[in-house]
Amino acid sequence: MMKEDRYYVQRLTEQVFVIRERLCADGKQGRYDRIVRSFDVGHDAYLYTDDMNERQRKLDEDHGHWAQRAI
Repeated sequence: MMKEDRYYVQRLTEQVFVIRERLCADGKQGRYDRIVRSFDVGHDAYLYTDDMNERQRKLDEDHGHWAQRAI
C-alpha cells in the first residue's frame, strides 16, 4: 500500500482551490481535514502542495511519521 500525502488540493469552484491537511494517518480524506491555504489558480495550489509534501517527507524521515507539521 502506498502512503498517502499529508497535504492535498480540493477544488471548490472553477477559481477556488484549497490545500487541506489529512487528519487521519490512514490516508482517507475527511470533511474535518484542516484547511491550510487557498489559491485561485490550480497550478499554484498543486505546486504548493507538492512542496509541502516533500517537506513533510523530510520531517517524517528525521522525526517519525506525522510527528511534526511542515506548515
